[in-house]
This record gives sequence, C-alpha cells and structure tokens, in this order.
Amino acid sequence: MPRYQRYWVGLDAGHLETAICLVNSDGHAFFEAKTETRAAPIRDILRRFGVEPVQSVTIEAGVGTQMVRDLRSYGFPVQVVDVRKSSKFLAIRRQKTDANDAKGLADLGRLAQATGTQVYVKPIEHQDIRIMINIRRTLLKHRAKIDALLQSIFRLHGGSLKLLNGQGSLAAEVANQQRLLRMSGVNIGIDLDPLVSMGEALRSHIADMDREMRTMAATIPACAGFQTIPGVGPITSLSFYSAVGDPYRFKHNRDVGPYLGLTPTLYQSGVTARRGRISRHGNKLTRTHLVTAATVLLCSIQAESSLRSWGLQLAKKIGFLKARVAVARKLAVLMITMWKTGEPFAPDYRRPRFLQPEEAGLDPVQISGA
Repeated sequence: MPRYQRYWVGLDAGHLETAICLVNSDGHAFFEAKTETRAAPIRDILRRFGVEPVQSVTIEAGVGTQMVRDLRSYGFPVQVVDVRKSSKFLAIRRQKTDANDAKGLADLGRLAQATGTQVYVKPIEHQDIRIMINIRRTLLKHRAKIDALLQSIFRLHGGSLKLLNGQGSLAAEVANQQRLLRMSGVNIGIDLDPLVSMGEALRSHIADMDREMRTMAATIPACAGFQTIPGVGPITSLSFYSAVGDPYRFKHNRDVGPYLGLTPTLYQSGVTARRGRISRHGNKLTRTHLVTAATVLLCSIQAESSLRSWGLQLAKKIGFLKARVAVARKLAVLMITMWKTGEPFAPDYRRPRFLQPEEAGLDPVQISGA
C-alpha cells in the first residue's frame, strides 16, 4: 500500500489481545493482525503504513481506555464509540469474530462519522472520582444487605433491630436486642458476630469515604459552587463534575439533559409522533443523584427559590414523580451554566451569559481536542 493513501483503523480490544484491521477508502481490508492490548505495539504497526494517512482509529468503549489516552498522546485520531450503537452496526456480519469486529469498527469510522456514536474519554482526575463514587455505592449495597439480613433474623425471633450509622452503633444495638430476647426466654442459636463485624467495618469505610469526598468537593471550585444549590451535596456535585468532565464540550447548556438521559424519547414516523419516557441514556448513577437532589429540593428544603417554586407548580400539574425528573434536568442545566460562569446559586437564578474558554483562562485548542 502506498504510504500516502488514506486508511482507517478498527481495534477490537480484549483484556489481553486486540484485533487490528486497516481498511482503505474502498473499504478493502489490506492488513489484519492481533497484538497486545497496549498502545506501543499498535503504534509500531501503524507507523509502517504512515501516521499522517490515518483518518481515524475506532475502538469501543470499555477495556482500552488507557490505551486510547496513550494512542492520542502519540498523535493518532482515536474515536471511542458507544457499544450499544456500534453493536447494531457490527451485527450486520453473520459471524461474530474478533477480526470481523475490528473490520466493522474500521468501517464504522469510515462511513459513520456523524452518527453520534462517539464517547467522551474522561481525564484521569474525573475517572478516579467516578471509581470512588462506584466503590461507595458498592459498599452501601453490601451494608444494606447485611442490615436487611440482621433485621430479618431478629424479626423471626420476635425482636426489632433499629439500624444506626454511628461507629459501634450496630454492635451495641445487636447486643441490646439479644439481651432483650434472652430476658423473654428466646435465644438466637447462631453466631451473629461475623455479620456484625462486616456491618461495622462497612460503616467505618463509608464514613471515611464520605469525609474524604466532602473535603474533595470543597477543594474543587466547580463542586463548591454546585453545593450552593439547595439539595445538592458533595456526592451529587462530584458525580456531576466527573460525569461531564469538560463543560465546554456542550455547545448549548440544555444539551446536558439528553446526555444524562433526562429528556423524553421521541418516536416519529409519517403522521405518527409521540413522546415516551425519559431515554435513560448516559450515566445512571449521576442521573439518580440528580433526581435525589431534586427530591430533597422539593420536599425538604424550606428556603424559597425560583427553581423550587417552578417544580412545585409543575408537580400539581403532572404529578410529583414526573416533576422531580424535570427539576433534575433543570438542575443539570443550571449546574453546567454555573460551571461555565463561575457564579454561585441565587434564589432568583436566571441563565446568564457564560464565559467562552478564552475568557475563563482556558486554552480553546485543548478544550476542542479533549
């Protein structure tokens, strides 16, 4: 192949090996191979055919995130595509193999540049915050399972276990309930100490993470600004901050609503047009955090604001469940606007003009290439 001819690359990344396929402008695969799931071997392969002619390197979101960062640092135009969307394109082929998937991804990069399949690769800082939030969620789930199991055991014996989050509170409550049951002539004939120990350890770890995340949210200017909104705490602010990554990748602030799956789906065919439920695309956990913050704003916050008044009026018209989702979408738009302007929340908040990257002291070239 002449070194000046343009070509497209598809990478089907696995944990250990990556299938690589190079296709030309006619869609002909002129090179196929398998190599390690690392950027350096792939870089060496592509250098044989020239770096400048590479039009795109297409890979699915998931395994190869660090490899994507490394390839971009080498100067390759890597695009990460949504697995749900790329799978439909790859399903055209009869046989699913690594080689066929790599060829399909190369064709996807060649033919479907403007289909909206690209996925934003977050900076390391934001990725680490996401990991921390997911670890906390996992710990909370395990704590809830242990608490539910302990409660069911005591209910079976006629007791009632009150769940508290303070350090040592679970062990003290279990010991107290066992004492009360023994006074009533009932003895639990199994050892509950392993469950109690795990429950206490989980409470301790969660408390430590909460303290760390409160400190982190206070030190990040954008998150500190988000927390001036009633109902938005450290977890929600960090969740939104890490999910968005770069606010300037949204041309319009309202685009963050569809990005997080908070806008209704639209089905249109001929004379038929109907709106469905929210799409639920994007990050589920961040969407849950925003809906929770909206619920707190509507139900627990006493301070009046234009956002809360709007939400309560909407709840009377369409119901509380739908209204809180609408408020969550408004929160997302409000937060990204505040992020761009650097302004805190005001009860009569209106959408101000947001700063351009140059006005905010940012490099527009780096912003557009993020």
